[in-house]
Amino acid sequence: MRYGVCMKSENLVTAFQKLFGSEPSSTYFSPGRVNLIGEYTDFNGGYVLPAAINLGTYYAVGLNTTNRVNVYSDGADGLVSINLTDIADQILNQDWSDYVKGSLVEYHKSALVGEHGVDIYISGDLPRNSGLSSSASLTVGLVFLLNNIWDCNLDRLDIAKMSRSVENDFIGLQCGIMDQFAVAKGQTDHAVCLHCHTLESKLIPFQLDGYEIVITDSRVPRKLSESSYNQRRGECDAALATLQKDLSIDYLCEASVQDVEKCEELRANPIAYKRAKHVVTENSRVLAAVKCLSQNRLAEFGELLYASHNSLRDDFEVSCKELDILVETTKNIAGVLGSRMTGAGFGGCILSLVATSVVPEFIQQLSAAYAAHTSYQATIHCCQIGDGVKQLNN
Repeated sequence: MRYGVCMKSENLVTAFQKLFGSEPSSTYFSPGRVNLIGEYTDFNGGYVLPAAINLGTYYAVGLNTTNRVNVYSDGADGLVSINLTDIADQILNQDWSDYVKGSLVEYHKSALVGEHGVDIYISGDLPRNSGLSSSASLTVGLVFLLNNIWDCNLDRLDIAKMSRSVENDFIGLQCGIMDQFAVAKGQTDHAVCLHCHTLESKLIPFQLDGYEIVITDSRVPRKLSESSYNQRRGECDAALATLQKDLSIDYLCEASVQDVEKCEELRANPIAYKRAKHVVTENSRVLAAVKCLSQNRLAEFGELLYASHNSLRDDFEVSCKELDILVETTKNIAGVLGSRMTGAGFGGCILSLVATSVVPEFIQQLSAAYAAHTSYQATIHCCQIGDGVKQLNN
């Protein structure tokens, strides 16, 4: 989803005044996120390495004298207005307003709804359906600002958990907590190493030193409900069940590469074996990436990105022709240290680590090659590692 091209702060305030007839009391920013490495390790109890980015969702906010929460999205050109006494009765509308409703429902369930109504104006610069987690950006931002304006004293982990509950319990998407965690707890020039089962985390320095993260959107339509996502989860569960006959483990990521390789019953099931092989090797790649970034070994980190893509393509089989063309093309462009598909796959985006000095050439060459070999026109975005959700003014 997309919430419109982001306004400058002063224009956001002006738009709020024009719509609601008063000045906002505060403004906020909630970032998108990029998962640097660690794909399909989350629900398998492993490590991921996401980071908040400097693209995201902006909010102008003010209390009102009514008992209503009024939220306007400039990208959707729509207003949702909810009476504080009617929160428990909200139902899905199958659009952006569901994230507003779901956020309020979670506050209601926790008995944290404030006594005053709120006006909210939303703008943003996250590209549409890019795999940069616009839904987590929107939801974490809403939960965060309501926490502030209603003085609820939730900490950032509480905010991430509540935001995940919006998606799991109200929207009905059984996602993990990686996106919400990174949006809530990201920090400039750091990635977040998160263990998805224990929720233990560590900030990892990510000094780009003349390089940039570049996101290339394949523009291949992708809907997880129509993809093989649930099938992959089932295949991972089958691999885990096989390994549990000999190992005392609760999650696939608790197994080692050696455990997978020496399990004859698992190897006799080619699909389950390949799925397990990806998961355990990807989990190891996350830990290797943490060491590389901690020691500023960007070239080695780039090789891990390529290895991750190969595994997602060959063992987990969630890439597609278009993503493979993009990644292979980057190998022949000077100044690129590494690339991989990011997100659930079956379309979506790749991320690349590219020397700042060659970014214009990278965009030109990759766009031309992709257009020559597919029927799609790629869109390319440069982004920086930024802070998690925050208030912009007092």
